[in-house]
Amino acid sequence: MYPPSPELPRRERLQISAQLWLLEILLFAWLCGRYIDSARPETLGGWIFVHGGRLSCAASLSVLPGLVLLGASALLRGRRVLALLTGVVWSLGLFLLYVDTRLYGIFRYHFNSLVWNVLSTPGADEAVHITAREQVLALLALLALVPLQAALFLRLWRWAAERSRAGRATPLFLRPGFAWKAVLVPCVLLVAGVYAWADITRDPRVMAFERMYPLYPRLTVKRFAQRWLGVEMKARASVDLPESGILLDYPKRAPTLPVDGPTPDILVVVIDSLRADMLTPEVMPRTSALAREGRVFQDHLSGGNATRFGLFGLLYGLHGSYWSAVSSEHRSPVLVDALLARGYDFRVLTSASMDFPEFRSTAWVRVEECVEDRLPSSRPGGRDDGVAERFEQWLGARPADAPPYFAFLLLDAPHQSYWFPADCARFTPYVDEVAYTSIDTDTPPELRAALFNRYKNAVYYADQTTARVLDALRAHGRAENTLIVVTGDHGEEFWENGFWGHTSNFTRAQAHVPFVLAGPGVEAGTEERPTSHLDLAPTLLELLGADPRARAQWCLGESLLAPPAERVRVVAGWDSVGLHVDGAILEVQMASYGGDLAVYDPRWQLVLDDSAILERSARTLATLALECRQFLR
Repeated sequence: MYPPSPELPRRERLQISAQLWLLEILLFAWLCGRYIDSARPETLGGWIFVHGGRLSCAASLSVLPGLVLLGASALLRGRRVLALLTGVVWSLGLFLLYVDTRLYGIFRYHFNSLVWNVLSTPGADEAVHITAREQVLALLALLALVPLQAALFLRLWRWAAERSRAGRATPLFLRPGFAWKAVLVPCVLLVAGVYAWADITRDPRVMAFERMYPLYPRLTVKRFAQRWLGVEMKARASVDLPESGILLDYPKRAPTLPVDGPTPDILVVVIDSLRADMLTPEVMPRTSALAREGRVFQDHLSGGNATRFGLFGLLYGLHGSYWSAVSSEHRSPVLVDALLARGYDFRVLTSASMDFPEFRSTAWVRVEECVEDRLPSSRPGGRDDGVAERFEQWLGARPADAPPYFAFLLLDAPHQSYWFPADCARFTPYVDEVAYTSIDTDTPPELRAALFNRYKNAVYYADQTTARVLDALRAHGRAENTLIVVTGDHGEEFWENGFWGHTSNFTRAQAHVPFVLAGPGVEAGTEERPTSHLDLAPTLLELLGADPRARAQWCLGESLLAPPAERVRVVAGWDSVGLHVDGAILEVQMASYGGDLAVYDPRWQLVLDDSAILERSARTLATLALECRQFLR
């Protein structure tokens, strides 16, 4: 590509690598602009943190690849080897940063343990569907970056060789040390100082943007300011939720079912990503008909904003903060234990994997032989036909004198990428596929509407699948003696609060789900009082004769048939929980993330003056801390 250049001394090689590092910081800063698309700072401090943080974040993210390549330049002499290594390292860094900006643009969080869990857990690929086109484009972009970066390195090498032959010194503006001393370090210190002062003064107009940048080095000097400067810190509430890995004390006392009590069959149908407003005759005609026969719960929240925590709350009756401890000890739910002791058969049927989330080793650990997952569909574009077909076969093969059963069906079609066969395309126009590269806060209204129509078609398909299951019950004469539950594991947002999908906040769009309960002992009608997924397990066991007075010994739920008129409900996420209190949502970080509090309004806008809300929620927060320790040793 270039005429032969002499080998350069170590000092020159280090300078070339450092020069390229500065150029990469500019590229990183350009990409970091995607993080601030929705930021609207209201003060000078907020403006400095948002816009100055862009350069600071770029510099911070570039440190690891920059130091690696400086080390390589010190050890290696060959320009071609160094050019290739430089191209690979910086291209990979830019690619990962771009992916993170897309992740943040959709979900408002960065690469974290949740994302790593998705990438590293077998079966997770069934929950996240990236189109083949997007995968090819990403690979081509990465492959194209490498030679461009290598060529840039070789160009800098050639200029350095020419200056060396001509005996010219490196211009001041090309000296990396000057840029770091005159621009980058002052910028980093300025932004860090603004953040530190906001942390001392509890300025929410700056702190509201603290999660905007990934791996941003937040400087906090609270202890120094208190001890050495005499600054009196304004007290702020915090909740010390327990760390993971603490031994369980669950249950404190297990419920028992009377031997002469009722033993109805139990069928639980969970439809993935089912938001509450889908329960209409237009979208879900068959489930709506069941709701008219049974009891429909109008103000029902899931136990989480993701499948893991939604189903956990449904089956265990516990907050999602217990997930890690339960998973570590492979503890079965009390609901399953009690039904097994009463002689129930089990059957778990799903088209999705029960390895992600890890329910084979938790909820179904005692009945793993009864779990059938990854059941294939029989129609192109379908997802859950195999679940209905297998339920029909299993139900038909059971003898007349078989014991009662507990059947759990998870229909996966409405989960991204919103699966449905052609004959369920009821709502148009709809997108042919879900392309993550086209989705962010700037997604045009027509694309949003088409995406929502695709989702509604998937929900309609799930309702048709549910209809097949209900028809099988009637065909085999089991409908009258079956407790039937139809609900969702969590909701699905379509930009009502500026987000898409789920796992990103605790608003009703992502937590409010339909809940229908029908069968013996259930009075038909509508329940307006607040209920939760945590209420299902105690309700089922109490319908079978368990003592309600012992409920607090094994769960945190209430009875769906007699819920309290007012209550605070907890919705769990990956590293925090949300408390729905009067007119606000309190987000409480888990202990390993600092135990900090943030207050949001129902549209997930940060409440800047939150003192009054926190003051009147003090008892609620204390109760949460106790509940999250109640079943731990």
